[in-house]
Amino acid sequence: MNATSSTSFSSEFADFLFAPIGQDKNGMSLSVLSALARQDVDPWEEAAKLTQLPEEEAVSQLVSLLGALPRATLAGADRVTTATRLLALLPGRRGHVRPAVKPFAQADLVEHVAVVSDLLFALIILILVLVSAWLIGNFQEPGQVEGRSTPSPSAFSQPSPPSNE
Repeated sequence: MNATSSTSFSSEFADFLFAPIGQDKNGMSLSVLSALARQDVDPWEEAAKLTQLPEEEAVSQLVSLLGALPRATLAGADRVTTATRLLALLPGRRGHVRPAVKPFAQADLVEHVAVVSDLLFALIILILVLVSAWLIGNFQEPGQVEGRSTPSPSAFSQPSPPSNE
């Protein structure tokens, strides 16, 4: 490997370079970075080259690099599948991989309409309940509080003295 690399050690290739690919003859974990370095290939330059190649050429190139590993056990028997999985980790290749979960923004318009209409219906019901509670509270008789009647002001007046008739 060259003592100085013309490529910067940027983190844009980190997912690809540090992805596990298997084990060496001693049982040590192998990453793309360690596999390329063992073959005297600059990992960052190779990652940059692979992003520029068409997909079929990139898969072929990576398969040949993985096949040149002496006595290494790759995770998964199929090197083409492994190479395709690894290439999907490169920044320029992320668009080629289907997302595992469909984002909400890509969901069908029908699903959006159904969710919005359900939320709007619930909001209308909530507003009706609150307005009816407010109206019931405003139309109670003035002497009633929480279902009880309050004593009239005359109930607090002094009893009149007994008459002497």
